[in-house]
Formats: sequence, structure tokens, C-alpha cells
Amino acid sequence: MAFLSFRRFSIASCVALAALAAAGCAGGASGITSLFGSPFPYVGGNAGGVVTPGGTSTGGARAGAGSAGEETIDPCAISDSQKFVRISMRNQAPNDFVHYFMVLIALVETEEFEGAVCEDDVPLYTSFGYQRLAADTPVGTFCIPAGALVYIHEAGRFRKAGGSGTTGLGSAIAPAQGTNATFDEFFVSGGAQVPVPNIILFHNPGTGDGARLQISFPNPNPCAAEQINIADPVCQQDAFYYVDSRGLLSGSTALGQGSGRRVSAEVQGTGCECSGFQNAFQSLRFAATAQCSEFARGGSIEYVFIRDDRTPAFPQLVWRVTAANGAVLHDFDPRSGVR
Repeated sequence: MAFLSFRRFSIASCVALAALAAAGCAGGASGITSLFGSPFPYVGGNAGGVVTPGGTSTGGARAGAGSAGEETIDPCAISDSQKFVRISMRNQAPNDFVHYFMVLIALVETEEFEGAVCEDDVPLYTSFGYQRLAADTPVGTFCIPAGALVYIHEAGRFRKAGGSGTTGLGSAIAPAQGTNATFDEFFVSGGAQVPVPNIILFHNPGTGDGARLQISFPNPNPCAAEQINIADPVCQQDAFYYVDSRGLLSGSTALGQGSGRRVSAEVQGTGCECSGFQNAFQSLRFAATAQCSEFARGGSIEYVFIRDDRTPAFPQLVWRVTAANGAVLHDFDPRSGVR
């Protein structure tokens, strides 16, 4: 099965969603990219890979998605403030709505799995909207294992019932007003307090409103015992789209200049973008030093969508990450001009 491997062998290794990737992605001929079981130590830095117009990542250190250390954080022995991360989102593109697909994945701490969640805190997660999986469950090109907690913001819906124009949006943000960015209706300027996940993944699962937009080809059955390598690479899987007020694609379906879609390699802080390793997600920090794809308990994340086609290309979803003490762990990619 191509599913997450969360075996308790070390924190440094415990950062990987198992995904089916096309030849050329990490994982080689097997087609399996391990995100919670990387064989490589994390040595990437914030100035790692370079996004190319084709939506792939080059350069950067060879890295997994773990932390360079063996420190263990007991989620049952932390303060309440450490159980959350504050997230805000805004759209700085003046002519386009953004339709994004945000998947949060949290693991419950057990003797077998090293997770972000204490069993006693599961109700905190389910009250927010996470669902605990009773069986291995496909989410797009990934297989999420039984017992994990999963939250897909607004189920990927472009618009809520009764919404119209620039209001009542679901997993979407209206265009900027001139130079003034527009904030998400849920992930507002002050941020929404979210029960902290192990993984943040921008990925269209191809269900609901995502079905009509999906362009990349996902693994058709990521939870199957036997896998056939036919999916697009994880770094070229759809993450978000520029659309009009009806939710229809605004731009080309092809990657590169004028594209209406953005892929994992064009999201700042994914392994695809910053470490040169084929990981399509951002992950919770466990060690003292945050690697380029990591965020922190009790801290904050500011996401900003832009639309700026240039050659060479750079991330079109950028982030600024702070620790609980306010220290900036990662700042917006300077090429974006976001402040």
C-alpha cells in the first residue's frame, strides 16, 4: 500500500506522507515517495530549491522532511497554547479569485506512531472539523492511514450556500482591491486558531468542486496493495487555481506562463520548493531549529497568494512563519514583494 508510514523509529524520520509519484520523483523505480519515513536526514535550508516555469524544483540540498534531531515532544504534556497554530490567508492578485484546497493531517500519539495529538485532545480536533479515519482513506494522490485526523477546509467548495459575488466564499478568496489584499473569510487578518496538524498539504483531491478543475493526474488508487506508477509526480500535482467569480479557470491548463493552476513546487515551504526533495507538504517542527518546510506549535502562519508570471519563476503561494515567542522562522520569498 502507498500509505503514510508513521512507525516510531525517530522524529528525524517521521515526516512523510507516502505517495505514488511518477518516475523521476524521489522514490525511484518504486514510485513511492515517503513523507513520514524518509531515509535522508534533513539538511535543507530556506534558500534551497528553485522553482522552474514547468512547475518542478531544482537545486537545494538532498533532504527528507524531518527535523535534524531526536527530541521528543509529548503532546500530552504541553500547554494549551502549544496545541494550536494561528493561520491567516490573503489574496494579493488583483484580477483573480483563488480557489485553494487545504488539507490538514494530524496523528494521534501512540506507542506505535509519533503524532502531534494527545488522545485526550481528540475532541478538540473533531470539534474544529477534523475527522478521524476509521480506515485507510485516499485523499487525491495520497493514502491517509486509519486513525489519522483529517480536515479539508470547506470540503474544497468554492462557494458556500447562498453566497454570491465576492462574499459567501468557501475554500476561496476574492481578488485584491487594487494594492489592498483581500483576506479569506475564515482565515482572517488576525488569523484563525487551528488545532496543530503534523502536515499542511495544498492538494486538490479531485472531489466536489475540485473535480471540474483538476488537471494533474493523481494516483487512481493510492491505498491499493499493488501500485502501478501512472500518476503525475507529487511536485506537479494541482495545489490551487486562479478562477473567475463563477469558479471557472482563469488561464491556461498548461504549466508555465499564463497558467491558471499552481502546483506543489510553486508553494513556498514545501519540500518540492525549498529542499530539493519531492515532498508536497509543510510539516510540524519537532527539533529546536526549523527547517525550510517546518512550522511551530503555538506560532503563526501567514499565507499570501500572488500571481506574477516571471522567468525564472518563483513561488506563487508564499508564507511567513513565526514561533510562539514571535521570532520569524521563515519570511516571505523576497521575489514576491510581499511584506
